[in-house]
Amino acid sequence: MEKLVRDPTSARAVLALAGPAILAQLLQTGVLYADRVMLGHHSATALGAMHVAGTVEWTLVSLASAYAVGVLGLVGRATGAGDRDAARRHTTLAVQLAVIVGVITAVIAATAILPLLPRLFPGAPSGPGTALAGAHDYLAAALYAAPFYCVGAVGFAALSASGDTVTPLKVGVVVNLVHIGVNFVLIPKLGARGAGLSTAGSFALEAVLTLAALSRAGRYATLRPFRLGFSRADLVALLEPSGPAFLERVVYHAAYMAFVWMTARLGDDAMATNQVLIAVEAISFMTVEGFATAAGALVAQELGAGRRASAARVGWMAAGQAVVTLSAFGVAFYVLRFRLPALVTPRADLQATAAGALVICAFAQPFMALSVVLGQSLRGAGATRLSLFASLFAGFGVRLAATWYATTRLSLGLTGVWLGSTADWVVRTVVVALLWGSKIWAR
Repeated sequence: MEKLVRDPTSARAVLALAGPAILAQLLQTGVLYADRVMLGHHSATALGAMHVAGTVEWTLVSLASAYAVGVLGLVGRATGAGDRDAARRHTTLAVQLAVIVGVITAVIAATAILPLLPRLFPGAPSGPGTALAGAHDYLAAALYAAPFYCVGAVGFAALSASGDTVTPLKVGVVVNLVHIGVNFVLIPKLGARGAGLSTAGSFALEAVLTLAALSRAGRYATLRPFRLGFSRADLVALLEPSGPAFLERVVYHAAYMAFVWMTARLGDDAMATNQVLIAVEAISFMTVEGFATAAGALVAQELGAGRRASAARVGWMAAGQAVVTLSAFGVAFYVLRFRLPALVTPRADLQATAAGALVICAFAQPFMALSVVLGQSLRGAGATRLSLFASLFAGFGVRLAATWYATTRLSLGLTGVWLGSTADWVVRTVVVALLWGSKIWAR
């Protein structure tokens, strides 16, 4: 249900939104996590396929749903100001755009991305039975669900911005239970393609349940009364903050695709091991995304109510809680570095390589926490240009340079890949902390 708290700067207020949001994020990413674990036990090649497929899918749907950042800020401000009609208009516009953009994304994927997959990853082994072939099979099924994913993403953003993080959690529980059950049936028979089909079905179910939640009247994030079409003013209001957010994701994913390409050059085993590490780190990353969702929503609500000082405190409060939580994850990753990889793959050699990189991953956790939460606080405040600057400098500059140097000049292999990503998080933390502390976003 919607929660408009009286003191959003209190730890309890942040946790009230962050708790369900964290669980919802974990369940939402549980779709891909279940794919990785089940494919990892199916074969190492199938798991390696997710290194390419997961990256391509994540990139496309992330770019397609970039305007969810604008939805979070606009619906949050309308909620803080008590303007239900404005919140409804922004929600309705976002869902209509989700369908349009999702269809365009699916068409682009079918006509451009899939045929060019071998050229996008020229260093990866190709041919029947390789990870690249498995990635093609997965994507050929999963990418057609882009419209459903976009509807779910903007619906979750609107609900969270209005103070309702419980509904996305309930939807996530249902979707994941169905997805895991379908995986058990399809993966043994179809491998990566079966996982792709299951993922497509899960996103479709998520969209249906999200639309059902948004169809309830008398709420801030609602489609009722539904009016097809939208005004030019509302479209401009949504696209203005979403433009820099889209460019930020372009920059981030361009850098990440190059990052993945560097990993792909190391071979199928390196790609499979990297998926083991991503599957482990996904738990902490989705946790901090929950804190970030709460921070962005509360910052937007406080700005909508005209309380800038309170908005600043919300950002720091959520970031502090995230740092403490992810630091605990870091300790767990280090202590359990030899056991956690075994949950994803039965191969001892991949487990050993992953254990070494998990030490670096553990060190990165508090930096990732602070940078992700304050970055989303900037977006919730509408300062998407500042967030774009941080991504351009740290994500594109530092990550690629550090990864290239560690893997090429120092020949550190997969360990070098994770050193590069950690360098990104450290530098990004410094940048966003300075930006948030300066309060330039309030202007």
